Amino acid sequence: MAVDSAANRIRAWPVRLIPDIAYGTADYPEKVARRLRAVNIAAWTVAALTVVFAVGQFLDPAPGMWKPATANALYAPAFAAIPLLHRYGPLMAPVALLSTAYVAISVLILLFGIGNGMFIYFLMAPALAVLFLGTERLVLAGGFSVIAVALMLALLALVPHNTGLQSDRALFITGVVPTAAASAALLFVIVQYAMRQIASAEATVEREYERSESLLVNILPPPVAERLKTRRDAVIADRYDDASILFADMAGFTARASDTPPDELVLFLNTVYSRLDALVERHGLEKIKTTGDAYMVVSGVPEARTDHAEALADLALDMQAALVGLVDARGRAVPVRIGIASGPVVAGIVGTRKFFYDVWGDAVNTAARMESTGKAGRIHVAPATWVRLAGRYDLEDRGPIEVRGKGMMRTSFLIGRKAADGGEAREG
Repeated sequence: MAVDSAANRIRAWPVRLIPDIAYGTADYPEKVARRLRAVNIAAWTVAALTVVFAVGQFLDPAPGMWKPATANALYAPAFAAIPLLHRYGPLMAPVALLSTAYVAISVLILLFGIGNGMFIYFLMAPALAVLFLGTERLVLAGGFSVIAVALMLALLALVPHNTGLQSDRALFITGVVPTAAASAALLFVIVQYAMRQIASAEATVEREYERSESLLVNILPPPVAERLKTRRDAVIADRYDDASILFADMAGFTARASDTPPDELVLFLNTVYSRLDALVERHGLEKIKTTGDAYMVVSGVPEARTDHAEALADLALDMQAALVGLVDARGRAVPVRIGIASGPVVAGIVGTRKFFYDVWGDAVNTAARMESTGKAGRIHVAPATWVRLAGRYDLEDRGPIEVRGKGMMRTSFLIGRKAADGGEAREG
């Protein structure tokens, strides 16, 4: 056990020694956190480079090298500790990083002379200031850029090429070469991180866009969804002179719902509705909504079609066949009534937040009455729909019945499609 524990600790060492670039950024919005992670990368990269310079300078036997070595030894922990400032706000760490870098670069140039090439770092400042501070703080980033340029020009004008701390050759080898390499490495690491973050953000935006598009199409018919995205008018509403509406309802559902556990009830409804949704999609029609156990489908909306009644009749027959023998989770039979009516309707979007697409009109009310006054397991058809189906479908005359809000109405039951050329008729 002790050996295994020691082995686990050894394997964990590299993980603990690698800094977490997200340190201190968890409480910030992702847009801000991305910038602060770039600050962490820069701060720790510069700290590591400063340690390397300090060690090399301490080992250099040239007189006076202890001065830049000491300076770098002091700057290293200062840079390494910058991520601790995230707790004080999103500006503290980037401002501290830029300010500390300006001071460190200036001091080292004063010690060595401009021949060490460290003024190159000032040329990186404008890009890094925008990256660290964000485009919403361009004035502040611009201020740091101006300061960087002013410091570089002042140092180039006032500081000699070589202060005598090192020879020109040594100054080039230990100053210009590592400065150029370090600046290139730093820019590569930070820009590469930034580009990866941009790519990740773009991928997230694309996934969310596709998800929202999918949700919109699930809520609205595709043509209506396109109009909603590009509309210039405040209202989407259309009149259709001829359409057909279907309502399906489970007889006795209210009583059944009262003694069925919620999860079983929802699972049952989801199973039934998913089956019906597949049929609606296969027939190229539009489901408008479900209300409790009521299921509403429209034909001829939002795209007009001359065969709207026939298309809805075929769907009704398929629904009837698919729901034969339907039982709930407790094995009880669930008879379904279906009603169809035809006529002019109005369709449009209602609401601005939890909006939905709906259809209104006398034909809608009549279809609902056909369902409620129908018989379990049968397809009840209004007179206007009978006119459109007669001759191509077998219909059973029900005779006159009293329909609430409509008075006496002669209705019929849809049996199936008539046989064509001696073929078999399709029956419900």
